[in-house]
Amino acid sequence: MKPIRAIFAVFALMATPVLAAETRMVTDDAGRVVEVPLTAERVISQNDNRLTLPLLELGVPLVGSSGRVDAEGKPYLRVVPDLLGIDFDTADFEFIGTYNDLDYETIAALDPDLIITMLEEQVEKLSVIAPTLVIDPNLYPVRDGMRVLAEATGHLDAYEALSGAYNRKLETVRPFFDEAGDVSVSVTFSFPAGDSVYVYNDLGALTVAMADLGLNLPEIAADMDGRSMAISPERWQDIDADFVINFYGTTPQDGPVQVRAGLDKFLPGWCDFLHACRNDQYVFFPYASFGYSFGALGLNLDLLTTHIAGRAFTPIGQAQ
Repeated sequence: MKPIRAIFAVFALMATPVLAAETRMVTDDAGRVVEVPLTAERVISQNDNRLTLPLLELGVPLVGSSGRVDAEGKPYLRVVPDLLGIDFDTADFEFIGTYNDLDYETIAALDPDLIITMLEEQVEKLSVIAPTLVIDPNLYPVRDGMRVLAEATGHLDAYEALSGAYNRKLETVRPFFDEAGDVSVSVTFSFPAGDSVYVYNDLGALTVAMADLGLNLPEIAADMDGRSMAISPERWQDIDADFVINFYGTTPQDGPVQVRAGLDKFLPGWCDFLHACRNDQYVFFPYASFGYSFGALGLNLDLLTTHIAGRAFTPIGQAQ
């Protein structure tokens, strides 16, 4: 995994009093060296949760973002409204299609000076419109990825301020978890349909905050390759831990009750097979908790403190 390396190179017109825009060379996650503005002013984001959210938090001026489309055909942003209160209805940037189906004509009309995408296969078309960087935040823990984005867009000052605030909050709550001793937490994801359940060792801000607080993943998550894997009903007990976290969405159709009902379809009687559930240590966090931002990191410090450090609980393996 290669961090982005910014090599500053300021260019000026030599024979005219009008100066050209200051630029620099950046090596992106695809190994491409791209000339980008020193400080970007009109940025396009290809992914809402992994790019738009952190870019907005850093104060990067966006002119367009991808999003998702609901059942009624209305575009929306995932996680961004929950953490920043911004959606396409209130944003000062435009909807440019979904993350894997961009509207290139709309992007061109927005006259961007920098485009950031997670997908290398989009570069050929996008780079015709404006300088394009491939940055995949999934390659970096949240704080590292935030710095990569801050360097790429010229917003390191904002990054330092956000990082400092998070570190101060972490210093406040970390002693609460030191007092709790060794605690294991399993991170899972499922849907109301009940057709699948996934276990994670890397899920945005949540797993970073867990590591910062000294919380341990169960063996199945700690040892697996990749960020996640599907769990079959036969391996259900492998996800067990002192606490198990699952997630709920922001509509009545994917709330905690609906997600829990989906688990009943996936494995009838599932709660009886998990120590965490039998002891009321199976909890639901909002989607915003796996967002990719310092705001999401801070939210997780609060949620984990409330659900773990702020209560008595029965450790796994202890007689009930």
